[in-house]
Amino acid sequence: MDRIIQIKKEKKTIEGTVIYEEGDLIEALFETAPEVVVGDQLPCLLTSDYETFVTFQGVVLARENNRLFFFYSPTVAEFREQRRRYPRFDMDLRGWLQYPAQEPTLFSINSLMVDLVNLSLGGMAFRCDRQVPSEAPLYFSAELYGRNRPDGVISGEIVIIHEQHKSPYFLYGCKFRGLTSRYLHNLRKYLLQRQLDERRQHCRDN
Repeated sequence: MDRIIQIKKEKKTIEGTVIYEEGDLIEALFETAPEVVVGDQLPCLLTSDYETFVTFQGVVLARENNRLFFFYSPTVAEFREQRRRYPRFDMDLRGWLQYPAQEPTLFSINSLMVDLVNLSLGGMAFRCDRQVPSEAPLYFSAELYGRNRPDGVISGEIVIIHEQHKSPYFLYGCKFRGLTSRYLHNLRKYLLQRQLDERRQHCRDN
């Protein structure tokens, strides 16, 4: 059975079908265009069998004819459990990796520019032209929108999960060990916007 969503606008209940659900984003299709506007916060109900229900307050992020896009923020517990369900996006930008120098040098910290290959809420992959000490504390930072956008800065400790060497590059898959609330917010906002842009483009292409 399809996953059903019901929204309430004033005293009216409108039912639709969920066609995409990942991370913080829900896309639903309705028979006719609901009379709602972007920014509306609406009581929502989700069910797959009309026996088990999930209720939440959904914020309308965008609309395309009879499709609505909702922001559905999970609880803290759900967020921790479902982090791996957030989408991973291909990236094409540079970031900085910092780690302690292994040998006594003038500088105690090595700084290495790397290519960010993909990014998700739980982790990332980067490519560089030298091997990185996997046992050392590693700190990654990047500006997701380019320079001078504080809302696009992410920075935090990462842990290498796997390494692959394809000469002349090394490819590393990593997970975030910890991001401050500021950087976590920046990352979630960026990923949500990427999701929304791709789904809206999908609507136009179909």
